[in-house]
Amino acid sequence: MLKSWWAAFLDLLYPPKCPVCRTPVQQHGAWCQPCLAQVIAWREINVAGRRLSALDSCWALCEYSAGAKRVLQQLKYRRASEYAVYCQWLLSRLDAGRLPRIDVVVPVPLHAARQAERGFNQTELIFRRWAGQRGWPWAEAVIRTRATAPQWELAPGERRKNIKGAFCLTRPEVIRNQTVLLVDDILTTGMTLNECARVLKKGGAGKVFGLALASGAADQPSESTKAFTTSGSKAVPE
Repeated sequence: MLKSWWAAFLDLLYPPKCPVCRTPVQQHGAWCQPCLAQVIAWREINVAGRRLSALDSCWALCEYSAGAKRVLQQLKYRRASEYAVYCQWLLSRLDAGRLPRIDVVVPVPLHAARQAERGFNQTELIFRRWAGQRGWPWAEAVIRTRATAPQWELAPGERRKNIKGAFCLTRPEVIRNQTVLLVDDILTTGMTLNECARVLKKGGAGKVFGLALASGAADQPSESTKAFTTSGSKAVPE
């Protein structure tokens, strides 16, 4: 009861608003319908066409554009951890039944120096609670052994070389013979996810599926995107 009163008090002090256009919405973290419609684009990434041979399948929930790009940049590059709630809300639009059976969720790691500088791993902030709500164990089973240049800064031919050998498996016992969901905030070429998946497979993982909150990849959105991504996002009248 105290918690609900406190939440109501905070709503009065800080009314929930869409992170993009600032339209009032029904709960903190929510997006208004027009801004949500601009970014939601559930799709399967073409792993064969992209030569991502270590991934069994891979999906992305949003386009890395418009409001999603703005929110993720605030979270990653301005270290504004309060923006994680908007990413968590987007993720809550995803029906977990669209994914295969999952045994364990593994995040793509940051290098220790980068995480110390930022203060958090944004992928953990986005995905860990969501995984827990579905009863999926969270395992930081992979570490980044060397700092790498951001993939988006590099030419396509340099990206695979940049990321190769940058990861190491630290907890093989939690992924051996398991179906792993490997999660990351942004997918561009998919090479980072694929390199992590390669390390997991080498360490004994059964299948490795990838999931990114947002992607700039040009794969076609699913025709059924609209059916599950726009619920619960109505704006509150002024």
